Amino acid sequence: FIDDGYGVLGIPVKDFLRHTLIVGSTGSGKTTTAAVIASQLVNYGYVVVIDWNDEYLNVVKSLGVKTNVVRDDIKIPIKFKNFEEFISILNEVLELSDAQSYLLYKFLDDYEDSNLSLDDLMSYLEQTYVESKWMVETKSALLRRLKMIYNSRTKHFYDLDLAKNLRSKLQNEKGLHIVSLRKLRDSKLRRLAALTLIKLIEEIKDNDFNTHNYNFIIIDEAHNVINSSLINRLVAEVRKLGIGLILITQSPSNISNNILTNCNVKILHTLKSSSDIEVMVRSLGINELRELLPKLKVGEALIDAPSLREVIKVRISRLE
Repeated sequence: FIDDGYGVLGIPVKDFLRHTLIVGSTGSGKTTTAAVIASQLVNYGYVVVIDWNDEYLNVVKSLGVKTNVVRDDIKIPIKFKNFEEFISILNEVLELSDAQSYLLYKFLDDYEDSNLSLDDLMSYLEQTYVESKWMVETKSALLRRLKMIYNSRTKHFYDLDLAKNLRSKLQNEKGLHIVSLRKLRDSKLRRLAALTLIKLIEEIKDNDFNTHNYNFIIIDEAHNVINSSLINRLVAEVRKLGIGLILITQSPSNISNNILTNCNVKILHTLKSSSDIEVMVRSLGINELRELLPKLKVGEALIDAPSLREVIKVRISRLE
């Protein structure tokens, strides 16, 4: 970053392990900022960009960073060691009723085996006999919702062995990994793909805890997933694993206080919405932001980080 005094501003990598929030209106420069940060973080470990709208490849190419792209062959993991959290993700993505959620957790009680999959869940629901009218209706409604995202037209998006394949990619293919969700037209599928991929990366890092590399996950359009129970848990816990989250959103007013509190690096591009500005004013405790944020030019930002004594205005620029 180039600071307001025209010097180069550096932020230690340890700050990014305390999680980062990048906010700004559409067109303010958030994507370029995240790409510049990613181009430096690849020197410390692998970086995965979850690209909601397929915007990062051209920006990253311009920075000369070696990039591995997953686009047309995007896959959604459906098998986890901690299947309970996958159940929680399904619950949130499908916006299930309490009765429907009950059937999902009943499955967990009946199947204590590890490494369960979505196929196991579907088979269980289809074969389970229920007597009461409300249970029959609940089961049918739940299966309908599951089949909206897991059917003959979408099954090719899922991969039972993605954990093994992804671990190999992350360990053997250095550089930046961009996972584009463009191919997934349905918003529920995109949310499911983003959240399960983040969960899978956590499991991989947890299993490979002795590795010295850091791991960074950049989540574009994070307002689509940011308030899930998974993300709220991760911002509080995964730092000890050496995982840093970088969350990017144009809607800070939709972010929970838990996320705001646990993102210790904040990069603020221009904001126009008064509600979004007020959120950042309260978060940083700086009333002057009301005047500063609407006037920032494209590519300009205000940065707050643990290693900085004060909030600094910068211009985002590639390091030569």
